[in-house]
Amino acid sequence: MAITEPVNTDVVRLRLGVAADGVTVTLGPGRTFLPNAHRLATDGTASVTAASPTASTWYHVYGYEGSNGALLLEVVTTAPSAPYPNANGTARTKSGDASRRYLGSVYCGSNGKFRPMKHTQCQSLGNLVTFSAASAAGSVPVNLISALAATTVQTISLASIVPLTATHVRIQVRNNSNFQVYIANPDNGAASPTNYIATSNPGASDSMDIELSATQTISVLLSATSLLGGILGALLTGSVSITVQGYLYDR
Repeated sequence: MAITEPVNTDVVRLRLGVAADGVTVTLGPGRTFLPNAHRLATDGTASVTAASPTASTWYHVYGYEGSNGALLLEVVTTAPSAPYPNANGTARTKSGDASRRYLGSVYCGSNGKFRPMKHTQCQSLGNLVTFSAASAAGSVPVNLISALAATTVQTISLASIVPLTATHVRIQVRNNSNFQVYIANPDNGAASPTNYIATSNPGASDSMDIELSATQTISVLLSATSLLGGILGALLTGSVSITVQGYLYDR
């Protein structure tokens, strides 16, 4: 099979941001391509302001072609398409419109402002978005669990925290209990002492990247069983809190 240059999937830089007003999306310098291989480029001045965005709603950011190949921005609720050029691809367009190249997503909170974020690692695969700066639009990091004390498996949705294109979530686990915490991707089975992606020891504070399920969920278990199979205690004392520090996504 001949090897061809996949230029129509390329992304170079193009750092997304949310301005201080909470409704303007900005884009740093860089370039990308449409499926027809038309090149889109910006010097870092591209931006778009959403008019009265709907609260508690995901908005998706697309680049499209202006005069002389200039990259212009659109921010709408229309979700991105399936990846191209094939099932193994990660590049996406706007659903039903191949003239719009998907660049990322922003979430409008209950206050009508986009959640503040930093696009700290911008590329095609493994883009890292961190909630590392507070603004008038909201505060970070995002609280996921404030005081978990249940010892049954918890399947937790992150659909309002990470976009549908996210592959992993970056969380901080503060285990202020005497039990072990196990975390897993529910697509691979519920979290347990024998099935987990990451774990947090009693009294520990850990930062970790967790693979998300196809529906943006993770599985969490607070268990008396230790990593070595021993029993940590008959009675649970304390609780666990989890905050979301950011996520990874492909584009």
